[in-house]
Amino acid sequence: MPSEDSESRSSRPSLRELEVLHALIATGKTTAAGQRLGISQPAVSRAVAALEERVGRVLFSRDGGRLVPTADALALEAEAAPILAGLARLENWPRAPRAQSLLRISAAPTVAHHFLAPLLARFVAAEPETRVVVEIGRGGDVLAAVAAGSVDVGIGMLETPVAHLGVRAEPFRRSKAKCIMWPDHRLARLPVVRPIDIGSEPLIVVTRRFAARALFDRAFADVGIEPNIVAEATTSTFVMEMVRSRAGISVLNPFPMSLTDDPSFVYRPFLPEITYEMAFLLPATGAAPSAARRFVDLVRAEQPDDPFTVALR
Repeated sequence: MPSEDSESRSSRPSLRELEVLHALIATGKTTAAGQRLGISQPAVSRAVAALEERVGRVLFSRDGGRLVPTADALALEAEAAPILAGLARLENWPRAPRAQSLLRISAAPTVAHHFLAPLLARFVAAEPETRVVVEIGRGGDVLAAVAAGSVDVGIGMLETPVAHLGVRAEPFRRSKAKCIMWPDHRLARLPVVRPIDIGSEPLIVVTRRFAARALFDRAFADVGIEPNIVAEATTSTFVMEMVRSRAGISVLNPFPMSLTDDPSFVYRPFLPEITYEMAFLLPATGAAPSAARRFVDLVRAEQPDDPFTVALR
């Protein structure tokens, strides 16, 4: 007795039968359908008979010298249309011009402006057939965009653990917090800076939206010092500009601002250490698009060095 699986297979139309069905509906004659497919008229008739037997339906009626499709034939052809269209695309694929690939990137503002832009310019020059779309948003937006699949790769601060099951991280830069000030500030003469050294100095810091802010707060709380925070901001760029204006000093991740050799700033190690990792954020499952993988490889290999951070190559 044939199994249920073998019966299912025997009732499934073959690709040739579906092609004959399509050609016969289009031409109305077995001879014309055979010419269209490069097979004989008897072969067309046999395929139709086999298909009718397989599905248990009458698919054509005769009207003079033409074969007229029944409602069942038209319904079956509609179901088969996506399959046949896909086969046609596969046949034409080797001759089709290469489609422009799309690379979608999401990054936070400071990283996008001070690190990503020059490296992306090299990537675009090397791959003119790839169109790049960059979405600039806050760190949580970058993570969400990767998790939702609306971008191919994100660049953001690596939180431990990554705050989304749908995202995996590939670190490419490691840094430690620095106390950042202007050159003639009293703390610039110290080799390292601690909370007790800062004391009541005016501070410009990032907001509590950033995980590292909690480590900063704890460093001061552990020695019983209340930091004199005069301003908070959501981007390192703004914090640095406030330091430039001498509104206060800061304890900050030096990357990527440290890539610019700006004499307006002096960097000193901050203790206790606060470690940061910048990472490529990719979907947790499935392979990244080839353009995204090439971009990640280029950035990792060609990222510039600076005295205050470590490039992970």
